[in-house]
Order: sequence, then C-alpha cells, then structure tokens
Amino acid sequence: MTGHSNSFFQESNPVLIEKFEDMLKLKTRFFFDVDEIELLADHFLENGDHTRANLAIQHGLELHPASSGIKLKQAHVLLQLNEPKAALRILNVLEASEPTNTELLLFKAVVHRNLSDHEGTKACLLKALKATPDNKEEIYLDLAFEQELVEDYKGAITSLKQSLEINPDHDASLFELGYCYDMAQDLENGADFFISYLDNYPYNFVAWYNLALCYEKLGLFEKAIETVGFAIAIKPDFTNAYILKGNMFTACDMDALAIEAYSETFAYDADNPMVHTAIGECFERMSDHVSAEYHYKHALSIDEHYVDALMGLGALREFEERNTEAIAYYRDAIQYDKTNMDNWHIYAELLVKVNNLEEAEKAYMHMTIAFPDDPESWIGFGKVKDELYGPGEALLTVEEGLKIFVTERDLELNRIMYLIKDGRMMEGTNLLAQSLSSDPSGGKYFESIFPNALQIANIAGLIDLFTQENPNENEF
Repeated sequence: MTGHSNSFFQESNPVLIEKFEDMLKLKTRFFFDVDEIELLADHFLENGDHTRANLAIQHGLELHPASSGIKLKQAHVLLQLNEPKAALRILNVLEASEPTNTELLLFKAVVHRNLSDHEGTKACLLKALKATPDNKEEIYLDLAFEQELVEDYKGAITSLKQSLEINPDHDASLFELGYCYDMAQDLENGADFFISYLDNYPYNFVAWYNLALCYEKLGLFEKAIETVGFAIAIKPDFTNAYILKGNMFTACDMDALAIEAYSETFAYDADNPMVHTAIGECFERMSDHVSAEYHYKHALSIDEHYVDALMGLGALREFEERNTEAIAYYRDAIQYDKTNMDNWHIYAELLVKVNNLEEAEKAYMHMTIAFPDDPESWIGFGKVKDELYGPGEALLTVEEGLKIFVTERDLELNRIMYLIKDGRMMEGTNLLAQSLSSDPSGGKYFESIFPNALQIANIAGLIDLFTQENPNENEF
C-alpha cells in the first residue's frame, strides 16, 4: 500500500466506514475504488470483523473483478477464517499472473506454514528473494525460522549469514545465529564466526553476547564473564547480559558475585521473576535462607505461578522439615508446569520421605507415562511398590520399565534385587553375575540400593570378585 493511501486511510477512515455502513443499512450499492475496498478490508480485519471484511471484499470484486489486490485481501480473510486451502487456491491463480509479486509470495509462504507445508513455505521465500531487492535480510531470517522448524540448523546458519551479508547490523539475525550454533552443537565454529565478525564490527553488543554464550556452552566460564562484559559496556541496559554474567558466576561457585550481577538488572527491569529466583537460589546455597525466601516470595508477587520460585520455597520448607508446606509448594509447581521431570522427582521423593506412599504411587505412575525417556521414574515406582505391596509387585513394575529400557543397567539391577528379595535367589544370582561381567561398576550401585545383599555370602562374593578384577571400574 502506498504512503498516499495510508494517509488517506488515517484522514478519511471514519467517513469511509460510515459510507460503507450506510450502504449496508440502505441495502443499496455505492461505488468504492480499489484502494478504498482494500482499506475497508484492512480496517475490518484489524478489528477482527471477518463478516464485514468479507462483505467489503465481495462488493469490491463485483465492482473490480480483475483486481489482484482485492483477491489478495480475500485470501487474507480466508486464512483468518481458518480456511488456508481456499486461500492457497486464490494465491495460486494470482501467482500465475504475477509471479514476481513479493507481497503475494510472502503471504503465500505464511499460508503454506499454516498448512505445515515446510517445503512450500521455503519455495515461496526463495522465490521472494529472487523477486525483490528490498528487505532481503528479513526474508532470509524468515527462511531461517522455517529451517529451524524442521531442525535444519545448518541450513538456518547459512541463511542467517546471508542475511548478515546484506545487513551486518541486523541484530535479529545475529541473535538467531547464536541460537542456531547452539542447537547445531557447532559452538567452536560459532565462536570463530563471532570473533571474526567482531574484528569488523567491534561495537556490536549482540555479537559479544553471542560469543559469551558460546564460551558458556563450551564450559569456558571465565572467558564468558570477560566477554559478556564488553556487551554490557556497549549497552548498559542489556539485562540479558547481566543475567548471563550472573549465570557464569554461579557456574564458578561465586554466588556473591552472581548476586551482584543479577542485581544490576534492577536498574532497568525490577520486576523479573527469573532474576529474583536466581538471586534466591544463590542465597539458598549461601545458607542465607531469610534472603532466599524474600526473593522467592518477591518473584511470586510478580508472577504467582512462577514455578522455580515455588520449588525454591518448597526446598526451604523441606530443609526446615516443614514437609507439609514443602509438599504444597511442590504440588503447586508441578500443577503449573506438568512437564518438568526434575520437579516431579523432587515432589515424589519427598512423598516417600514422609511415608505418603499412596500419593507417591500416583506421582510415579504419572511420571512413567509423562516421561517415557526416564528410567528413574520406573526405579522410583518400583521402590514405592515394594514398600506398599512387596517385592513381587515391585518386580512386575521394573519389568514393565525394562520393556522400554531393554539395556538400562540400573533398572536391570533393581530387577535383580527384587528377584532376590522375592526368594528367587538362583535366578537373581545368575543375572547379577551376567550383569557384573559386562559392567563391573554396577557392583557399587547394587550395594547402594541393596546393602543387605552383602549379608548373603554368594552375592557378596560375586560383588567382591568383580570389584577386585576391575579395581578402576567401581564408581557409579
């Protein structure tokens, strides 16, 4: 749309809308030129009035049946009405007559994305890149987003580099490039790229930040701290840089310095629950539970559903042996985020600790379904079954887990323990011998989960035998 039509829209929109409404009330036909129909469609679309947008478009097509602009607006309405296939049919016809219409191609990419047609989306974006010299850095960024959706991170890196070749100051592409190097697990090359980029553009805070992120992921925490300092010097209000600096101090067990770094964000954003929670965790590790509680509660005053703060308060209450309160905090946390496996484990383990085995059983049952890649859920489930119903039920439970995790050592050793506890000594002993012969380090783990086994002569002998034969393989 031209600057002139935008101006017309701003100045005359009320009159134009009134004219259209009068036409509908009078059930007559007024003339509108193509620009006016497009303006009406935009107005109604922006206000979510699809019915009137459609009426305006239909009237416009009666007046201007050959207008590609009005037909394009029709496709917009169809997409908003969740009819992407109908929108695509219109766009295909339009593209046949206007194959270099960039606006059309970019919108067609959106429609293909709505249909989860990644190849169609990419094809439209590539056509748009050939069709226009304008805003190509944005189109390459959009192409990178599409490649990320199919986990083609190397392809996305290439697209983002092309975006930066066109516009080296395109911060959105720089930010995304750091993410893609991380997801591609290509951090060394990522660091090399940002170092090279900074040789040419030394005052770009995003590049310094991304380089620090690469160092962080590579475990080079001191270099990351030094590097992120340059990002802060260039852009003092860049709160993410302070957070990264705080994270690095935390990784180096320097919680007091981490608190200082996190606190610097308050000058620019005092209401970030993540920062207050991070500070609370630092104070908790420093055994300053009063300050830790203050920051956890401050985080919850900003966002009452902030899960990490709820877990932090739960941990404080558990430390104080106020377990009923701890369980309540943990339960709230897992209700607000049912997908956090670690939090479920903390919750279930406390239930076992306080002997609330029925609730623990429900928790572990949920975990075995919700986290199919987690053998520890089956191990915990087996322990609860053993406490409630005896080793026979526990054995059945871990055997269900072993159907999923066929070669999981710890789960197999739990199975062997329950076989022995259930009186199936010979079978358990034979399986233990097989397990230790392939992995002698399992002996120490078996002792930890079943210390009474050392009172059984042949079991103790087996563990001792394989430990002596493999003295350097006894850690678990």
